[in-house]
Amino acid sequence: MSREDYVELMQDFCKAIGFEEVGELLHQGVLQLDDTLIGIEYLDARKEIRLLMDLGDMEAEEDRVALFSVLLEFNSSNNGLYLPIFSMHPESGHVIVAYHLPLKILRDQSIGLAFVLDEQLIPLLDEWKSAIRQALDDVRSNSEALLPIGTLA
Repeated sequence: MSREDYVELMQDFCKAIGFEEVGELLHQGVLQLDDTLIGIEYLDARKEIRLLMDLGDMEAEEDRVALFSVLLEFNSSNNGLYLPIFSMHPESGHVIVAYHLPLKILRDQSIGLAFVLDEQLIPLLDEWKSAIRQALDDVRSNSEALLPIGTLA
C-alpha cells in the first residue's frame, strides 16, 4: 500500500459522499460531515489513515485533572474494534478521538471510508461523549468505577 492507494481511496470516498474537491481534502485534510468535523491524514510509515474527531468541551477548567484521568483510563482499558485514542486539544481543551485504520483493510476488503465513517464511527461519538460525561460525574462523586469504554466500539 502506498500514497497512491491513499489518493485512490480518497477519490472513492469523495465520490461516495458527493464531495467534488478531492484535491482540497487531500491538501487540507479536514472535512465537515453533517455536524462532525473530521481530520483525515495518511501515515505513510504505518500505512494507516488517522481520523480525528472533536468531541467538544467536556469539562470546566477545574475538572481538567479529572478529565485527563478519565481519558487515560479509557485509553488503557480500550479493546474496541478501532482502538480509539482519546486526547485533549492543547488550545481548545476539547476532547479529541483518533482512529487508526489500516489502509490495506480499507482497500482490500472494499469496505470504503464512507461506510466506516457513516455506519460505524460517527454513530459512536454521542455514546463516547455520554460515557466520558458519566465517568466524569463518577469521579466527581468519588465513585471508584469508570465505564468500560471498550464495550462501546
